[in-house]
Order: sequence, then C-alpha cells, then structure tokens
Amino acid sequence: MRERPGDLRRDGAGRQPAPGAADTPEPTEALAALVAKLRTELTGVRAAMRNRAVIEQAKGVLVERLGVTPDEGFDHLVKLSQRANIKLIEVAASIVGGTAADPQVTPVTELSDGGRPAPARGTTPAPARRATPVRRATPTPATGRRPAGGAAATGRSARAPEHEALQAQHQLISSRVAASTTFDEVAEVIGTAVTSWPAPATVVITLLEPAGAHRLVGAHGMSAGERGAWRRVPPQFDVPIVTAAQDRAALLITDPKVLAERFPAMAELPYAAEAVFAAPLLDGDRVIGSLGLSWDEPIDLDDTSRRYLSALAPPVARAAAQVADRAPSPASGGPDLTAGPDSDPASWLAIVLETVPEPAAVLAPVTEDGRIVDFRIWHANAAAAELISPARAGEDATLLLAYPRVGSERLLPRLADLLHNGGAVRLGPTRVDPASTRLITAQAGRLWDRVLLVWREHSEHELIHPQLLDAERIARIGSFHWDLADPEPRCSPQLYRMYRGDERPGRISAEGLAGCVHEDDLPAVQDAIHRTLTGGEQLSWEFRGAGRLAGRQLRIVAAPVVDAGGTVTTVRGTVQDVTEERALQGRLRLAEEALTAQRRRVDAELRAAQSLQRALLPSEPELGTTEGLWVTGRSRTSNSTGQVNGDWHDACALPDGASLLVVGDVAGSGLAAMAAAARLRYAVRSYAALNMSPGEILAAVNTMLCALEPERTATLVVARYDSREHRLCWASAGQAVPVRYRGDGGAELLPGPLGLPVGVVAQVTYEDSTLEVAPGDRLLLYTDSLVGARGTDLVGALDPLLGAGTHAGRDDLEAVVSHVVGALHGGADADMAAMLVRVNG
Repeated sequence: MRERPGDLRRDGAGRQPAPGAADTPEPTEALAALVAKLRTELTGVRAAMRNRAVIEQAKGVLVERLGVTPDEGFDHLVKLSQRANIKLIEVAASIVGGTAADPQVTPVTELSDGGRPAPARGTTPAPARRATPVRRATPTPATGRRPAGGAAATGRSARAPEHEALQAQHQLISSRVAASTTFDEVAEVIGTAVTSWPAPATVVITLLEPAGAHRLVGAHGMSAGERGAWRRVPPQFDVPIVTAAQDRAALLITDPKVLAERFPAMAELPYAAEAVFAAPLLDGDRVIGSLGLSWDEPIDLDDTSRRYLSALAPPVARAAAQVADRAPSPASGGPDLTAGPDSDPASWLAIVLETVPEPAAVLAPVTEDGRIVDFRIWHANAAAAELISPARAGEDATLLLAYPRVGSERLLPRLADLLHNGGAVRLGPTRVDPASTRLITAQAGRLWDRVLLVWREHSEHELIHPQLLDAERIARIGSFHWDLADPEPRCSPQLYRMYRGDERPGRISAEGLAGCVHEDDLPAVQDAIHRTLTGGEQLSWEFRGAGRLAGRQLRIVAAPVVDAGGTVTTVRGTVQDVTEERALQGRLRLAEEALTAQRRRVDAELRAAQSLQRALLPSEPELGTTEGLWVTGRSRTSNSTGQVNGDWHDACALPDGASLLVVGDVAGSGLAAMAAAARLRYAVRSYAALNMSPGEILAAVNTMLCALEPERTATLVVARYDSREHRLCWASAGQAVPVRYRGDGGAELLPGPLGLPVGVVAQVTYEDSTLEVAPGDRLLLYTDSLVGARGTDLVGALDPLLGAGTHAGRDDLEAVVSHVVGALHGGADADMAAMLVRVNG
C-alpha cells in the first residue's frame, strides 16, 4: 500500500524518529518565528546604531577627563551602568549632557484664552538677523574637549539635577534622530523617547513642497489608512503645522478649548488632539517643513520643559535635510528636491531661472511683527538684473525698492496671500507709477517658503499693437498703406487673411487686388480710385467680391496724402468685410416691411371689428322698447390691448309681449370673435321668436356651435320676462349668476343651476329657473370678466356684487360697475358686458 506523506516522518538523516519524539513544527510556524526573531534583531541593531553616537561621545569625554584609552573609557561606562543599575545609553547621555551647553532655541508662542498669543516662557529669543542666501548647515562633530573656562563656561555648575537630566535626554534624542535613516524612524524616536513631557499620541513630520503644501513624510501613532488620507496638507488648510511654517515660529496649545476655537479644522483630523505642539523645520533661513506633536489629553509643562520641547526642531530639521537628500523621488527616480534649492549659483534653480527669457526672480519674505512688509530679491536671472537699476540690484534689493507703487499697492498683498494660501498670481498690464509710460505684467507662484516672480515691462505702444490686431480681426477689417512710389501696398495681417486665407506677409499687387472685385462692380471701383489718385478725393465704396472673396460684400475707405504741390503721394485706407452687416440689414428691412403690413392688417381688422360691435349692440331707444322694464347696458373694450373682445348684450320685445334679455361672451378677440357674437345674437333672437324657453335656446345654440363652428365656445345668460305675470325665467351656460336687488334694499343671487358653456360638448341640456319679481326690483346681468378672469373663484366677488344695491337703486350702471371693479382691484378698462334691468310694474 502506498504511504501518504503524512503517514511517515523522518529526521534529517532519513531515519524514522523514535516513538514519543516531539512533532516538528509546521513550515509556516517556523517561518513566522524566524521573521519575528529577525525583526527583533533588526530593531535591536537600529537602536544600537542610534545609541552609538552618544556612547562614542561619552567615551571621548572620559578619555579627555581621565586620561584613559577609549577601551578603558568604555569599561568605565559599563561599570557605572552596572553599579547604578542604569542602562548604558542613559549613563552615556548623562555624561555628554552634563558637559554640553543648553541648546539655543527660538521662543514658543503659546495661545491663551480667546486664541491670543501668550508671552513666551523659558526661552531666549534668537537675535534678529538679515536674511541671507540659503546655505545648508553642516553639523560640527563633537570633539569631546571641554571648552576653556571650566565649569562656568559649560554652565554645568549653574544647572540643577533636573536640568541636567533634561539636557541628557535632549542629547540622547538628538543623537538618535541624527542616526535615523528614514522619516518614520525620526518620528518614532520622538514618540517613544523618555522625556519630561508626556509621550505624544501622534508625531508627524512634513516637508514643504514648492507650491506651499505640506507633504507627510514621517509619522508615529498613525495607521496606514490615516497616513494615506492625510498624505498632503494644502497651505490654506488652517492647522498648527501650516501656521508654524508660515509664521516661522513654534506654537504650543495646551488648552483644548483654545485649540478648538483657534483651529476648528483640527476636528477633521483622524485622531483626537487635546494639546498640540508645532514647530517649523529650518535649514538656515529657509523653511523646509514642520514638526507636529499632539496629545490626546491636556498637558501642563514648566518653562524648562517648554524650552527643551522647542529644542526638538533643530535636530529634526538637520535629519530631515539629510534624509531628503538620500531618499529617491518615486516619480522620477532621481533625488527628492522638496528639501529646496541652495544658494550655489550652479544649483538647479539658478540654471532653470537663466533659461527663462523673461525677467524672473525668487523673492524671500521680509517680516515685521509676524506681518510681511516686503520681499527681498533672493535670486534674479540675468534679464531681471538688467531690468533692475544697478543702484537697487545690490544685496539689499527688495520688491518695494524696485517697484514702489505697483509693488506696494498690487504685488505685495497678493504675494503675501500667495505664501499663505498657495495658488497663483496673475497681474495684467498695470502702470508702474502714475507719471510713467511703463506698464508691467507679472505671474507668480509659491516656491517652498518663497515666491517665484516672472514679469515683463511694456511700453504703451507695445501693448496697443496686439490690441489693434485683435480689433481688426474682431471687426473683420484690414488696413493698408500704399506709397505710390512702391508698386506693392503694405498690408496688415487681417488684410492678408482676407485676401489669401492666412496672415503671412506676401506680395499683393494692384492687379491682384483688382481681381478680388466682381466684374460688374470693377468699373465703378476703378473710377473711384482714379478720382482719388488724381483729384485727391476720399474714397468710400462698397463692392462685391470675386475669386476667393466671391459671395462677400466689401467696403473700402481710403484717404489720400498730398504733398505741398497738391500731388497724391500716399494712400492709406481700410477694407472691411460687411457681408454679415448687410445681410442683417436686409433681414431687418424685410422684417420691418412684414411688420408694417401686419400692422396695417391688424388696424383694418380692428376697425372692422369696432364697426361690427357698434352695429351689433342695441341702442338705448331699442332697449327702451321692452314692455314693463327699464333696461340699460354697457359693453366695454379694453384700451390697453387694442383689440375688440367678444362681450355683448341684447334686449328686445318678443311677439307674445314678453321681453328677451341676453348677456354673452365669445372666447377670443378681434373680428372673428365679433362675427361669432353677431351670429349668436341673431340666433338667440330667432329661437326666442319661436317661443322657446331660455334653456331650450341655450341647447339649440350649443348644437349650432358644435355643428358649424366646433372650435368656438361662448358663455351666455338668457332671460325671458313676462310682464303680465311678473315672472322671470332664466338659464345660464357657463356665465355668472345674475343678481337681484329688491326694492326694500336687500340683495341676492338668483337661484338656479349653471350649465356648461355652449360649444364645448354636444347634446347638453340646460335647466330653466323661474322666479317672481316685484315692481321696483332690479336685476344685474353681467359677464364673468366683471368679477375676474374666466376660471377665477367667484366666492370673493359676492360681497361687492351684493353691496352694489345702493348704486343699482339709482339706476346707475356705471357706478355699479366701478364699485365692483374697485372693490376687486380689477382693471379699470377691462373688457366686459353688463346690463341693469328695473321692473316697472
């Protein structure tokens, strides 16, 4: 039987292990154990490398003090460590720290309540110095020799034991930082070192990019995801590391409330921060990045701790500059240039600037009380050096010295904002000073903690020339200058473009220009040119093009120049393509003619509609023939619209002695609406003469409209009054309900249903409503336009209608209409029809 691989296990010599022997570990477990062991050894080697510099310095001190060999000095260190039960590196740091002077640090700005800077404590402000070209600082190796002057020179006797401990810690941290090979190792040293302040929760190191952004290059206490999300911090993002770099001053905030008020953007960070320290990383007078520490709870530091906290920045800056020089750029595979240029004229920045044909300079900010007051010309190319006068091109040359007015008013505030927020600055043509004819255009971008400015000076003529060329191109006009002693005229680029299709200069002869004129227009153009050349007349002529200009309309204007004897020597002029203008004028002329014809048609139609309306509406004598009734009516046309609408009213006596009352409104306006109203008027009269009731009349009219004019609709109120029985029978087709004003002063709407407008739906039945009226009662019949447009809710119009009884009692229809229109805020001249009827007895 074939054995499976797991059924038989053998030792390294192929022998089967003895019974009871322990199983060998799995390959993955063995590999994991080996990796863990190697990682531990690597960590130990790295720690030893970081500590070696301090141990070597301590051996040097013992050699100088005790007169022993280096090996004997190391034995002394080992014995001191064993005797005091203290780690060897800590003993070495104490010896070196006790002999070193206090570090020189800049003040730390601490924000108090309200975000106001508090006075710096425990620090000695660095002496002010004039900015100079950048030179990278080279660390001076320790000699181990005690400075002359004994203990007083080193300051050892003046320092308390706590101070000595801080100095030893600082020396140890500085040595470990200097021995680090990556930015993450530098951050880890600061985050894990034993110091007088609490261990920070997060340490970040950033390098300043040319555009002003901070690139995260090292961190401790941040996950990979957090580092990826905050790989780059823009200059306008208000966080302490950005502010410290911009102000070139260390910043400490120990109050969480002050931190939240001064830097609200900190709430967006992926970790909690209750206290923050930030310091700029300086390489000479140049900011190369920032160091940031944050704690997840408030801290309280004494003056000495603040001093040594600020002292972290210089060794980190030196290590950052060295690490940046060694690290390859992921994008290009070459050196990482984010550490910035140096002042060597042969450096890459100087080489790049010299290739720029325009004046270019790198400007370094000059600050007073934290505010930028000027920019020093840190480096300028040859073109810029020639542009700046020799008296201002020395070491102290500044932006305001070179350009006092435009520099202070336009450039200085915009460049200062550029340093803080990044982006770009573009300055259009601006006069250098009010009395000068020089103009300046400039572009600027941020370059680390400085500004790269590229500018150019212009004369007004230099700027006007391209402006004129643009004007010729936009207006499609070319110019020429023809010296008659020269057979060829000198033309502008636009004229070349019109003649040949491109603006390259070339030969244009008089014969060639003649070939551009349509053969039918050529004699007239030649005659006009002849008068100009011989008689000195100014030429202004339009002609049609030929050849490449076929289909174009051109206009030539020429002015001759004559000498003292009256002879024409030169002709200057322009040629303009006016095809689009003439086409537009032609279309405008046609539109005006069409508008005039339309206006005449509308006026004729209006006059016809007005005549038809006057013929349609009954006269007052005709209204007075109704038996037992007094009737007055009004049909009004709006003056603002200039159109006649289809509102009408009618009253007449019927053969049986009854009276017919009608108010109607045909949809639409103009002659067609009035013609439809005329047909409806006579149709209603005809149906009424057949002794049809109002409901039957509306049904017949509806059938007529649906059959003969299906696109037309109308609203009507038809009433029939029997004077012998004082009985009123009425029906409505989409019109408003009539109003009854009783003789005793009361008012009411007539009871009865409302039907659909006629012409909407065929085969509609309309119901009659009957009521008895008394002598002295008055009835108001009206179109719905009196109380609002069609479709308006009529509930709000009841009070004005019912309240018009006083005016109706005086038989004043105009007063009734004015009262209702005024109460409803309607149009004073809106089209409407109304009829007021009084029952006599």
